Amino acid sequence: MTAAPGIAWRLVPGVLLGASVGAGAHAACLALASHPDGRPLAQVEAPGAQPAFTIRYVHSVTRTPVEERYRVDGATIEQTEIRFSQHGPGLPTEADPDGAWRREGGTFVVTMHRHFDTIAMRVHADQSPRLSVDGDPRPVDLAQWGNRALALTARPGACLTGPGAGGLR
Repeated sequence: MTAAPGIAWRLVPGVLLGASVGAGAHAACLALASHPDGRPLAQVEAPGAQPAFTIRYVHSVTRTPVEERYRVDGATIEQTEIRFSQHGPGLPTEADPDGAWRREGGTFVVTMHRHFDTIAMRVHADQSPRLSVDGDPRPVDLAQWGNRALALTARPGACLTGPGAGGLR
């Protein structure tokens, strides 16, 4: 397998991830683990001065696309926006006090500043859950480990590999 210039391939159990190579290229490492047992599943590098990612899925009730946008600040994950075309259970009905609510064509856009140490989520293959790091065209299928609960955390710097990497290789 060959990689594009500036890309190194890292085999992680169950997923092949590309990572940008170069000094200072890795601003955050996103770690996926089984929830609640914490068994490591994969790690994804999010490069850039302001690393960001998106989680996309099909809403379980409305069967319409939902897009949640996040950015990483150190070990904190901040949800900055959610986009959806139809209201459904679990989706916002108004903006947070420091957020905004607007329509863009047929899409509801809600901005926010919600902070998390860990995002726990239940994924199901029928909902096509995908995690996409800004600047990387290859989304990670979050249901590849089965229909289950996952935990997503972040830490600053490059993802660790090999022994001593907290089980993530």
